[in-house]
This record gives sequence, C-alpha cells and structure tokens, in this order.
Amino acid sequence: MADTSAAPNAWDMAQPFPGPPPDISDRYRAIDTSNGRYWELSESGWDAMLGYLAAPATLARCRETRQHHVEVTVSDSTGEHTFFPPRTADDQAIIDEAASSYLRDVGLPERPTGYRWFQRLPNGLTVKDIDESVHAAIMHLPPDHHPAEAVPAIRTALARLYAG
Repeated sequence: MADTSAAPNAWDMAQPFPGPPPDISDRYRAIDTSNGRYWELSESGWDAMLGYLAAPATLARCRETRQHHVEVTVSDSTGEHTFFPPRTADDQAIIDEAASSYLRDVGLPERPTGYRWFQRLPNGLTVKDIDESVHAAIMHLPPDHHPAEAVPAIRTALARLYAG
C-alpha cells in the first residue's frame, strides 16, 4: 500500500478550475486556460490515481453540473432499440464507489464526489505522453500484480514528467 500518512491530501488542495470548464469531456483533449493546459480526469479509479499521484498543485476541480446519460440497448422481437435515459443518483453512486474502491485498494484517499477533476499537463506534454510513461514504468510488473504494487513506479514516472 502507498504511504500517504505524511503527505497532504491532494484532493483537499485542488484549486478551482481556471475558467469555464469545457462542455464535453475528452480524455485526450488538452484544455487551454490562463493557468496552463489541463486534461479532464475520467470518473475511473485509474485516472483518479494518476491525478492524485502526480502532485497536489496540478489538480483543479469544479462542481459537476452536467446531466449524464447511460446507453441502454434492448433486444426484443422487433429488433434492437437503443436509448439514452438520464443517469440516476444510484448509477452515479455505483460509478463513484468503483473509483473509491480502486483508490482504497492502492492506499490513496477517496476522491470527493460531485466534482469534475482536471490536471495541469506538464509543459509540452500530452495525456498520451503521460499514459505511455506510466505504462512503461509498470511494464516489468507481473500481469497479476496488485494495483498497489504499481504505485511507487507510477509516482516516480509522474514526478519525472512534472519535474521537466
């Protein structure tokens, strides 16, 4: 497990997002602001972990105000029908708990709910660069490793990216 006892909680240190957040999230799209370029962390535990491990000063957040929808496909005697009802509070609770569970598994604090989370990108780098660096750092781990075993290597890879 990651030792976070001496470290400040990065979620609590997140700054307000600098400017209006984009209308749609696209994990690989950089968002230019007056305070640098950001990417939006998805609702996954993996992205939450990456955001948390990089550095508290890189995190920003704003209240989640968008109405999300879920895709539902029903097959019946007339064929397949797809529709997009609004995401319910129960749906959101399941998504939030999945991310929180992952963070607990790797020894990190749970991410507060009800926010959109953003991370400032290192100068000249993209989200793809972050992904490639992180995956290269954990390639040596066995395929069945516990996610907590990857934390030190991921923290080191992110520290290198953000130091440059």
